[in-house]
Amino acid sequence: MKNTIYALMALLLFTACAEQKDEHRYVIKVGENETEYLKDVEVCPKVHIRRNDATLVQKQGNQPVFKIEASSYSGFCYFNEDTQTQKAVVKPQFKIVRLSNEDITDVHFSYYLETAEGPTAYLGKKTYFAKVSVPVDVKEISYTAEAAELTVPKQGTYDLDVYFGLNADISELQFKK
Repeated sequence: MKNTIYALMALLLFTACAEQKDEHRYVIKVGENETEYLKDVEVCPKVHIRRNDATLVQKQGNQPVFKIEASSYSGFCYFNEDTQTQKAVVKPQFKIVRLSNEDITDVHFSYYLETAEGPTAYLGKKTYFAKVSVPVDVKEISYTAEAAELTVPKQGTYDLDVYFGLNADISELQFKK
């Protein structure tokens, strides 16, 4: 009886450990030539924040209201048994700063995840939308977006680079210059 209980406990412990996903949380910023990294490690997913698309200032009229910055991400990779494919889960993180004393609370923005290299079937850019409420009396908040799932090639798991940044509309692009 005692051996059965120990065997069940060991099995339970083993399954609990096997179910844990190795989640990475750090920043990799892309430099001018897209090769400069703050931390270059063999992890999956390998996500880079494009410096040109890392910051966005939203304005109302001519007055800047919010500054949104793509600050980091958290994520992990796993093997999906149902589809027999390797998947990457990415949760982009943003810092939102209030720039004015206006009573505006809602911040709407979009961001993208893009794979620019690798097998053709895995290439593409997908846009995601976010809405964040910033209380009037709060100057700065951090926001973690919902998890986005990407398919990773079987070979080259650690060679697939994913880029992410903020999308700007025409008026925001003019304001950035």
